[in-house]
Parts: sequence; C-alpha cells; structure tokens
Amino acid sequence: MIESDLRFKRLAHGARLALPQFVLLCLLVLNIVALPFSFLEGGRPFFVLMALYYWAIFRPTLVPPSLCFIVGLSMDVLLGMTLGVNALILLVAQWLIREQRRFLTGQTYLAVWAVFGFVAALAFLMQWGLYSLSAMHVMDAAPALIGLGTTFLLFPFVTLLLIAVHRLL
Repeated sequence: MIESDLRFKRLAHGARLALPQFVLLCLLVLNIVALPFSFLEGGRPFFVLMALYYWAIFRPTLVPPSLCFIVGLSMDVLLGMTLGVNALILLVAQWLIREQRRFLTGQTYLAVWAVFGFVAALAFLMQWGLYSLSAMHVMDAAPALIGLGTTFLLFPFVTLLLIAVHRLL
C-alpha cells in the first residue's frame, strides 16, 4: 500500500514537472497557426519566446537548452523557414536571460516586462537579419515590427497563464 502511494506521488510530481513543457508545446502550436487578426499582416507574436523568458528566470532547469533548440528547429520546419534561425534565436535569448537571472528575480513586474521588451526586440532583429541574409536581400521590416509589438503587448496575458502553471509546481 505504501509503495503504491509512493509511486503515485512520484507520477504526480513528474506530471507537474512536465506541465511547463506541455504549455511550451501549446504555445509552439499557437505560434505556428495563423491567427485570425487581419491587422497582423504576416507579423506573428513570438509566444514561445514569452514562455522561454519566464521559465529562464523563474525555473531555468525546466526548459534546458536542448529543448529550446528542438522547439526552435520545430518552428523552422513547421513554418517553412530557414533551418536553425529560430533555434539560434531561442538559444541566444535563453543564454542572455540566464545571465541576467539574478538581477531579474529581484525586480518588479514592470522591470521584468521592460527587459522582456529588450530581449524580444533583439530576437526580432536577429530573426529579421538572419532571414534577410538567407534570402540575399533586405526583407520588409514591417512584419517583424508588428510581431514585436504584439509580442510585447501580449506578454502580460501569457504571463498570467505561466504564473498559474508555476503555482501548480
């Protein structure tokens, strides 16, 4: 009886720890599907970056660099983009965030959001630059700017979901 209770507790603990990866997978799907907003004109919010940013600050062990690479590569394949671009962007973003983790954990939410804006801007600039480089011409920056704006504005709403998941852990 005690052994079965112990197995159940381990299983429940494992399921709770897999929850952030499941949410990341759901945000990956949301990142890939076409959103029904006509004003976006090709600019997509970077939902995966939002989750990566949150987990890299508050639970960095739950999203290892290997998972970031796989998620980024999956985005590239599923969106038909140049292979490795999003994988590189997510790895660089995760490294930057982890380097500033100690600073960010003691900040107010507004400061964390502001730093997210900076990280998102770097990510979109890298994405635009790498896509332009791979296409051998300068791509239109409007979709990247629209994506950056929507990513920044949607961050607080996605953060509410991530905070709820974090509390379950």
